Parts: sequence; structure tokens; C-alpha cells
Amino acid sequence: MRKKVDSRVRTLVENAVKTKTRCLFVLVGDRGRDQVVNLHYMVSKLSNAKPSVLWCYKKELGFSSHRKKRMKQVKRAIQRGQHDANVDDPFDLFISSTNIRYCYYKDTETVLGKTFGMCVLQDFEALTPNLLCRVIETVEGGGIILM
Repeated sequence: MRKKVDSRVRTLVENAVKTKTRCLFVLVGDRGRDQVVNLHYMVSKLSNAKPSVLWCYKKELGFSSHRKKRMKQVKRAIQRGQHDANVDDPFDLFISSTNIRYCYYKDTETVLGKTFGMCVLQDFEALTPNLLCRVIETVEGGGIILM
């Protein structure tokens, strides 16, 4: 079932893209990764470009970033009957079709000097002020930072 996006969220994203400023969202709950897909879609429609993504995390990503491993996992789930091949998971489509750079928090110095359209900070408890500033600076104007 589809739900309508809150007008405040839509307005914030539209203003950020129009004025070329960054916007920061803090997502709370278990379904945060599904909202990453929705926000990325909103930005790509408003800016007429598909933004690249920087995905930072502390230890465990929670899913495989390797495309071939993900395909094997999906095939195994289909064989077990746990995955319907006719229904596409929006998150799986997002992971497979978007240019995503995965990075540990300890390795964020390697992304300095690069530019991304969106940044996802996965483990909130591991963030430090220094780390937060370092990754926010890599997001271009009109981009989104998600925590």
C-alpha cells in the first residue's frame, strides 16, 4: 500500500534542489532503508539526474554490497520459496541500479575530494562530529544527508 509523502518533506527536498543547499534527514525506525529509496527517487526526479550515493557504516552493512553475491542470495531465496520472482523489491532495484560507494566510518578520509548527490550514515551511535563534517562536505549542493 502506497502512502502519500508528507508535504513538509517534499517541500524541503524541492527547496534544497532549487537553492542548491544540502538537507539533512534523520530517519527513525526499522523501515529506514525503504525511505532511502523514496528520497533518492525524489531527488533524481527533481534534479533530472541520478545522484550517486555514499553509504557509510561502522561494522555491518546488513546486506551484501557485492552484486554477484546478492544475485546468489536472491536465487537461493527463490528456490526456498521465500522470495517471489515476479515482485521486485524496491530496495534491491535501488542497490543494483544506483552508483553506490560503500565506506567504513574509519575509512571516510578516502572519500574526501569526491562529490556525491546523497549520503547515508547508517550507524548513528558511531558518529563523531569530525566524521559527520567530513562526510557532509562530500555531498553536493541540492543533495541529501540521511541518518
